[in-house]
Parts: sequence; structure tokens; C-alpha cells
Amino acid sequence: MDRSVGSRLQNMFQQLEKLGGKSAKHPVGEDLQQIRYVTCKIHQIITTQEKIYKDSILKNPGQLELIVQTLKSATDRAVLMNLINICSELLGKTQVGKKSSAFVSVNATNVVFQALVQEFEDNSPSEEFLMTCHQVLSRVGQKDRKFALKARLNRALLVTLTLIKNNITNFRNLLVLLPVFKLYTNNSVNSSYLGKHNSIPPICKIVLQCSRKHASALKYALDILNNLTKSRNNAARTIGGEYVPAILALYNDWHQTDTKHRHVNVRKGLLNILKNITNLRSGRKALVEANGIRVLYESAQDVIDCREMEGLILLASVIMRKCCPRNKLPLGNIASVVKYQLPESELYPNETLDVGGARTTADGGDSDNSSLDDDDDIDSDDERFKTDQVDEIEDELCGTSPETFKRSSDDLGMYNSFFPELFEIDYQDDGASDSLVIPTASCESVIDRDSSKYRGIEKVNIATASIYPVTVDNLHKSVSCPTSMYRMQTSISEFSDSSGYYSGTRTGRFTEHPSETEYVDSFVRPETASAINLKTGASVISLDFPTSNTKSSSKKGSTQRSKKAKGSKRPSKDKKTKKSTKDSQVTIAPFSNALCITPIPMLAEQDDGYDQGGLCYDDEDDGFDLRHDPLLYQEEGRQTKSVYKFEKLAYPDLCGARSPFEIEPLYHRKFGVQRTKVFEDIDRMIHPELVIDRDTYDLDKIRSRQGVNYVSDNSNISNRDEFRVGSSGRYEPGPDCLRFSSQFESGNLRKAIFVREFEYDLILNPDINTNHHHQWFYFEVTNMIADRPYRFNIVNCEKLNSQFNFGMQPLMFSVIEAMEGRPFWFRTGTDICYYRNHFTRSAQATGGVKGKTYYTTTFTVIFKHSKDVCYMAYHYPYTYSTLQSHLDIWEQTVDCEHVYFRRQTLCDTLSGNPVPVLTITARPKSESRENVEAFRSRPYIFLSGRVHPGESNASWVMKGTIDFLLSRRANAAKLREMYIFKIVPMLNPDGVINGNHRCSLAAEDLNRRWDNPCPKLHPTIYHTKGLLQYLQMINKTPLVYCDYHGHSRRKNIFIYGCSAGMSWIVNDTNNPGSTGNKVEDNGFKTLPRVLDYIAPQFSLANCSFIVEKSKETTARVVVWRQIGVNRSYTMESTYCGFDREGKYKDQHISTLQLEEMGHKFCEGLLRLGRGSYETNASMPSESSLEQLGAYGNASDYLGDNPESDLRAIEEEDKDLSDAMGDESSSSYLDSPDDEDYEIEEDLL
Repeated sequence: MDRSVGSRLQNMFQQLEKLGGKSAKHPVGEDLQQIRYVTCKIHQIITTQEKIYKDSILKNPGQLELIVQTLKSATDRAVLMNLINICSELLGKTQVGKKSSAFVSVNATNVVFQALVQEFEDNSPSEEFLMTCHQVLSRVGQKDRKFALKARLNRALLVTLTLIKNNITNFRNLLVLLPVFKLYTNNSVNSSYLGKHNSIPPICKIVLQCSRKHASALKYALDILNNLTKSRNNAARTIGGEYVPAILALYNDWHQTDTKHRHVNVRKGLLNILKNITNLRSGRKALVEANGIRVLYESAQDVIDCREMEGLILLASVIMRKCCPRNKLPLGNIASVVKYQLPESELYPNETLDVGGARTTADGGDSDNSSLDDDDDIDSDDERFKTDQVDEIEDELCGTSPETFKRSSDDLGMYNSFFPELFEIDYQDDGASDSLVIPTASCESVIDRDSSKYRGIEKVNIATASIYPVTVDNLHKSVSCPTSMYRMQTSISEFSDSSGYYSGTRTGRFTEHPSETEYVDSFVRPETASAINLKTGASVISLDFPTSNTKSSSKKGSTQRSKKAKGSKRPSKDKKTKKSTKDSQVTIAPFSNALCITPIPMLAEQDDGYDQGGLCYDDEDDGFDLRHDPLLYQEEGRQTKSVYKFEKLAYPDLCGARSPFEIEPLYHRKFGVQRTKVFEDIDRMIHPELVIDRDTYDLDKIRSRQGVNYVSDNSNISNRDEFRVGSSGRYEPGPDCLRFSSQFESGNLRKAIFVREFEYDLILNPDINTNHHHQWFYFEVTNMIADRPYRFNIVNCEKLNSQFNFGMQPLMFSVIEAMEGRPFWFRTGTDICYYRNHFTRSAQATGGVKGKTYYTTTFTVIFKHSKDVCYMAYHYPYTYSTLQSHLDIWEQTVDCEHVYFRRQTLCDTLSGNPVPVLTITARPKSESRENVEAFRSRPYIFLSGRVHPGESNASWVMKGTIDFLLSRRANAAKLREMYIFKIVPMLNPDGVINGNHRCSLAAEDLNRRWDNPCPKLHPTIYHTKGLLQYLQMINKTPLVYCDYHGHSRRKNIFIYGCSAGMSWIVNDTNNPGSTGNKVEDNGFKTLPRVLDYIAPQFSLANCSFIVEKSKETTARVVVWRQIGVNRSYTMESTYCGFDREGKYKDQHISTLQLEEMGHKFCEGLLRLGRGSYETNASMPSESSLEQLGAYGNASDYLGDNPESDLRAIEEEDKDLSDAMGDESSSSYLDSPDDEDYEIEEDLL
């Protein structure tokens, strides 16, 4: 830098500071002339000299502040002009970021605004000064976050607006004014203020008069108008000024002339304005009247193949969809086609059925709000709505758990007959009556026979122990049931009932077993347990039963196991057999009293056949091979009672269809498919002459046509699909289009409309007695032409999103394919997407919320055969008749010699269908006192499923569970030896039979009635809970309870559990997980962790143990809180597929994988009971090995390299609690799979 120039500049600033200090505001005479001279010279130096002089001033805050302060205090126009020019030169025209920040730091924005307003209010303002002020403001405003607020406070908004009006044709000045005005309108308050002061007309005039030569001014004007019209009042002013047709015409003109797409931002700006305007009903009307939908549609079609125009096309589609006329569904009544007359209920007297058949409450609203759009997911236990109205003002942090509804012991005595395992087998000897061993989920930990090695444990003489003797007689007395009652009374309906709640005609069924024979197995039965005080439910003493021939028995079992292992076929990578060092002793592994309150019986030996990721079975044919019997299914189907009138048996169910054996990968949607489908829908509205609009199937008309003859009678239904297929098939005469039907068990399709060639709109039926819950579909389609793309649109879906957007495909079954040897459900469909449509939802169906619309599930299917009979389904169907036929086959083929299997009828549903309950365990080896007591002392595992009818995946998992339990596998035998399984496989048969998605015939979600179920309206829940309460009463609380469900918004299989530490109640102590020392029992985390280790379908990352207030009436929380089961779970299975790392990643889920999950769940229970670790009287430290002890035996989890495996487990344990409690890792909406989905979901 030239020293002479720099020195002169420095001297000038010193003089300016001196002059400004003497008479800053009103300089006169020589001082005024001096200030003019100094400011002029400074401006001359920074204008003519190098850039380095400007930078020196900007880097000197003192000099910059002096310029700003002089500008603030000066009144002379020449001085003001010099100073504002200095500011303009210092800021420059490019790279103004850091320069602007320097000016903002010295409060230049306020000073310039004040100078602007002061000059504007002068009688003869200088236009040059005003324009230069706006130049400075346009650059400073880019870095001043409070620029818009300062403009409003300094009254500068109207100054700029007036200048714009005065220069409306002077584009040179507009290019200076419009950038500042745009900064003003970025603030919503400023936009409203300017709108009130008539800013819309001048901006619209500028927009309409700009040509291609003035593209820069046009862009600024469009941005301003976009900001202004975000205000609804300003949008209304734009509509009132009749600017909508002109803006639309301008858009079309730019579209026609901008063939090289150089001004896409101009067209996008115009569309953004139209988008804001069409937020108003009057705006949509104005656009439609101006033929805007056709203009936007045709312009989008012109560039639809140009990837660079994707954003423009999506904007146009958003506007068109908003402007499409919103119509009601083409139905006379949104309520279900049929309704079921419910019995009167004393518990819920205010709930009635309206004329339309929809369930309502006394205030006229829906019985629940489960279909509201703010639901994240209304599937199974992962739901966010309340069945009963709750006072939202109540502070949840100060809340308490709901009061438990308790039943008397006399009332619970009706369930005696459902526990034949406790009374059926008597002792053969007449020995003394000792206390009966009952290990339960509420007792203390089981102690090893050699208990002297554990601290704090003393041996007690049984003869002198002061306890309540839990003898068989006392047990009979406590439940008021004679030993032989199980032979006489097998159904709830057979008991005398003073309340008049129960009535029925069906009785339970038993399987007669031959005489007992000893079953030699590798499992060693525990001989030591805790006795239970029936009055207090506490564990009071350790009982050591005498054993005889223990060594020989153990050796015999070991020998047989060795021989069997030699001849068995195993995979090539078997683990080395780990033999116990105490094979000659009969032991029970102790439990971790500190971390696991609920005791688990432990195996004395490791399972030889276990391998990482699964079990290696000893025999190739030791599984339970369930052969489907069509004749048996037909017989069961004819006995089923339905509300709908069925015309046939569905062919896939009749032949026992399931998924194919080959892998079916997730569907990857091409870019732009959803946009294309939306445009096809818009084309239907633009060209109504191409719409056929003919009903091809209407269940309402069928119901109305048959009138009083529409009576459910399934006694003669059958299936003749094989005679209908092919060119020679027996078709009824009719129109040449697809034909539909859903008049079979679990079917759901209400209406099919032939809208265009090869395109059909489908409407699903709501749950009976409701007007919503549309998701499950299952229907027949015939009369197709091969190799033609048929588009199906299910137009009344309710959820905000679906896995159909993330790779899921619907299912199709072909009768011709089945006749050719491929009786499978195949994933099918292309161009699959899920989006909002223009059909409005009734406020009655949305809990009073107006303006909501339905969603469309659309997919295209190409049929392989002409004249085929095909079935389409949301997921693999599993009907009630399928369950009954499977139960018949299990009864007939179970190994009665070794398996204790009982099938009974728990109760009848509202429509009279029996609800089966199963008991599965191992038969005692002999009828000696010792074996019978051990048999009765096994802990219970309680399983239930299918409370939501549309969750058929839950039934497939249940089938896999039962298959495993009844199989001849060694591990299944061990599991039966360990536990007694009580299973209610289908809690909602009526809903399953009639094709409901969520509710029972009572129009209620049964999983929200567990707190206080009504025996008349919710008999299945009432009596299932009664079984659990009965077990609680006799101090045999289940060790594990699991309710099987399905989930429509997530992938993988996962579990919800209950943690007191994650409860909505602060210091939640009303649960089995709380201990006296305020340390939570973490035993409930064991099973999910084991399943994540052994099951490739299972994802620990998706698991959650949060207890929410809205879930207090679900099975999981009620059983946890009221029954006292610490390991109370909901197991959720995806409808879609898997995204966790492993062999199933990016695959569709199949029936094979669902059944395998049932197997793995059983194996997890086996792992749950095989841990072996030392008991410590004090709390263990938080080391990873002791944490591992709380989850099971370390050897069960370690592979060939124990040290590296232990290190991996230590690292995993660090984040275990966070992973289980943090739901952010798996949100209710799965992340979009690619950029296409992200763009479309954001804009559509």
C-alpha cells in the first residue's frame, strides 16, 4: 500500500473524527465545508485507488463506526450523499458476505433506515440518495437476521412500497428496490402489513408486464408475491383482484417459449404462487374455472420425460391434486354392509348401535379415534389412541396406574376344568402328603440341592417347618374343584352361573391317552424348588426331595444321548459337545436373585445340538409334519358361524396354500412411479369421456337384493374353482371385464368399479358395526386376459403411510398354477405405491375431524393365464377354519405317549364359534409321587394371538410355535419337560371369519379391553384374563406371557415389553419388576436379547420397553401390572420383510420365516431356562460378565473364540439399555428407500 495514500486516508479520518466531535449534528460555515471536503476525499480515494484501501477501512472497526455515526448525525445532503456512497463502495457488488457482517456489527442497518426515512419525508427528496440507500440495504440485509424487524420499527416498509409504485415501469430502479422489498416480505408480519396497504396490485402488475428482457426483475417480483400469498388474506386479495387467470396464462406462455429450460425458476415461481393461492377454496375454484388443471396437466406431460424438470412436475401435480374435486366414496352408507345386534351390557350401557350399523358412544362420536390421521400406527400394541375418553388435563407425571378389577376366588373357580394337568394324574403310592412344589413367576429363586455353598441359605427340616402345606388336597380345596371335574366339565358354558352371563352348547374336547410309559430323554428334571405359601404367595422354604438311582438314570440318559449322536446327521460345522462335569448329579442351576426376581428352572446340561443361529436337530424327520386335509377343512368351514353369507370356500384355504420355498426379494420401485399414477388419476378427471364407471361387484346390492334371504348358512358351502378355469370353464354369462367376489371366510371386498380399460377401483368393507378400519383385503378375481397389465386401486385406505411405499407387494394365488403343482401365495405386482387421494372421509369416521381424505394403494398385475381364478390378499390368510382343522390334525397325530396335549373350548364368541385353549407339556415319566409333583410344579408359559383379525402373520407364528412344541425334536421334549404351555391361539375368531381388520363384532379393539372386559361383549378377553387370574390365585403366575401381533409400518420381527423405569408413572412400583431396594428386575430383557442372537428375523433394535399411559388397557401392560408377569410381551411381526443385517435382509417375509420365528421363540424359552451362574447375596457389579449372567449362560453365546466373543458382548452391553428404550432407532415410518421416495413424500 502506498504510504502517502494511506497516510492521507488516515489523516482524513482523523479530521472527520475531530469535526464530528465539535459539531456533529449542525455543522456550519468552515466546519461544514471541511466535512464535505473530507467525506468527498475519502470517497474519491476508495473509488479511484486499489481495493486494499477499502479492506483497510473494513478491518478497522473504529473507522467504519465513525462513518456510520457521521451518517447518523449529519443533516447536510451533500455530506449524506458522500457518506452513503462511501458505504456503497465499501460493500461493493460481489462477495459482500464479510463486508455486510462488518456493517451489521456497527449498527449500520438502523442508521441507513433512519437516513432513508428522513430523506423520504423531506419536501424534495433526492432520488439518487434513496436508491443508493436501497443498494446498501440490499447488501447489508443478507447478513442481518433482524433486518425485516428493523425495517418495520423504522417505518421503512411503506417508503420502499411507495417508491415501487412510483417506479413501476422503471426497471432500472426496480432492480434496486425489489431485492430490499423481498427481504421485507420474508417476515410474515411484514407480509400481512404490506398486504393491508395494497401491495398486491403493484407487485402483480410488475409480474405481468415483465418480459424475457426483464427476467431478473421478474424473479424478484415472483419471490415477493410468493412470500405475500403465504398469508391467506393476501392470497384472498390476489384471488379477488382476478389475477389467477393472468398468472396461469403467464405460466403457459413461459412454458411455450422457454423450450431450452433456461428460465425454470420463473415457471417454478409462478407455480409456487398458484400453490399458495389454491390453499383457499376460492383459489381452487378460480383455477378450475380458468381451466388450470388442463393447462398444468398438459404442460407437465410435455416435460414428463425430462429428469431435470422433476421438481416442476411435482409442484404441478400438487396443485392439480388440490384442485381436483373432492368426492365422497361411491357408497350409499360408509357403515359396514351388515351389522350384528349386540347383547346389552351392564358394564358399558351407553354404547349402542346407530341406524347405519356403526358403533357410537353416548355423545354421538365414534367409540374410538383409531383412524385419525395423527395415529403413528394403529397396529397391535404399538398404537396411540384411547378407547375411553380420558381427561387430558391430568398431569401424567403425577398419575397412578388404573385400579385393578378383581374377581373373587369363587368366581374364578369356574376355570378349574381348564387345568386338567393339576388334577388328572394322581399318585400311585399312598405315601405321606408332602408340600407340593410350585415354582412361579412370583416366588423367590430356586436353590440347588447343595444349597450350603450359597450364602444366606439355611437348610430347614421339612417336618418342623412352619408353612402352609401346599398339598394336592389343599390345592383342590383352594379352587373348590374335585379331582375328577376335568372329566365332567370342559367348557365355561357348562358351569352353573348365577349372573346369567354364560350360555353355550359346545363342550371341550380331550384326547384319550394310553397308559403312561417312561420317556427317557437327555433332560434331567429338577428335584429341588421352593414351596409356596398360598396365602401370601411368597417362597418360604427350600425343599430337597430325595432321589433314588440318580447316577444310573443320568448315565442311562447320557449313554442314549451318545448313541443317538453317533447315528444322527449334523451339519459340517457342529460345535464341540460340552459335557457337564457333574453328569452324575441331579442339579438345578441357581438364579441371579439381584437382577432377576422371577425364577427360571435351569438345565443341568448344555444342549449338544445347539449351533449359533439355530438348533441342529438329531433326526431329519423329527419335526412335526402337519399335513393339510382339504376334507377336514371343508368340514370345519361348514361348521363356522359367520355374519356375512358365504358362497364358497376359498380355494387357497381349502388346499392349505402357503408361501413358496424360493426367496422373494423386496420390490424396488422405479423413479417417478407415484407421480405417474397421480397423473393418470388426474387424466381420468380431465377426460371423463374415457371413464367407464361400471360396478362389477357390489356387496351392498347383493345384500339388498337377497333381503331377508341373506342369512348366514355355511353348512353346504364347497369349492368348484377347478371346474371354472380355462377356456372351457363354466362361467356365468356377464360383461367382458374382471369379476370379483369376497363371499368366503376372511374375505374383504365391498365394491369393484370398472373405471377404464384394464383399471379397477376397489373399496374395502369396514369392520362389522363400524365405519372405518380399512386395511385387510382378500378377494377373488376371474375372467382375466393373460399378459395384460391390470391396475387395481384400493381407494379407501386410512393410514398415513404404508409399507407398500417401501418394498412390500400384495399376494396372489392362481388356481391354474395350483393345479399344475404350485399351490403357493406369490408376491406380485409392479408400480406399487401408496398416496393420498381426493375421496373425503366422513367426520363420523374420523372422530369429528373434517377435511380428511382417504389414501390409495395401487398396483399393477399381469396375469399369467387367461380365464384363471385368482385370489389377491394383503397378507398370507390364516382363517379360523384353518386353525380348527390344524387342531384336529394335531389331536390326531400328537405323540400321546410322551406329550400331554389337551384341547378345550374356553368359551363361545358372540356369534357362537368356540374359542379353543390348548395345554401342552410333557407327560410325567411315571405316576410316582415324585414325578407327579414335578409334573405339577412346572412353571407356566401363557401364549395368545390374533386379537386383531387382520394380523394373520400372528397366526403363522403361533402355528410354528405349536408345531415345535408337539414335535419329536429333542429340544421340544426338553421344553415340554421344563414348562406347561397354555395357549389361546385365536382371541378374535369372529373378526377373522368375517374379514375384519381390527375389531370384534362388538366394534371394539379387544386389545383395549383387558383392564375391565365385559363377559357379554368381550367373552374371549374376559375368560382369557380369567385363566391368568386363576393361575395368579393358586400362586402359579406364568413365567412368560406373550401376545402375538402383526405390524404394518415396520420391518422385521420385534418385541414390546414392560419396564418400570420407562413407565409413564414416576416411581412406578405397582408392577412385578419393582424390588424393595428400588432396583428394577431386568429379567424381561433376557428373552429379546436371546431371540436377537438366535433368530435372523428378530431385531433387538426395534424392541421397546416403554409403558405408556395409552397402553394401560392392553394385554401386555395388564398382564404385567395386574397379573404380575414380569416377562409380559407383545411380539410384532412385519407384513413386509426385513432390513436388519443377515441372511433375510431385503427379503419379503414368508410363512416359512413366520413359522420359523415360532420355532425360534420356543428355542429362546429353552435358552431362557438354561443359564448357569453363581448366586450372590449382594447386588452384582455392573461388569459385562455379570450382566451376561442375568441374560443366561455365557457359554450359550460364545463361539469358537471365547475371548473375542466376550469382548464383542462387552461392547454391545454398553449400549444395551439405550437400544432397548430408545424408539428413535425405529420410527413408526420407515425411512424412504431412495431419493425418489423422499422427494415425493415431501411434496405430495
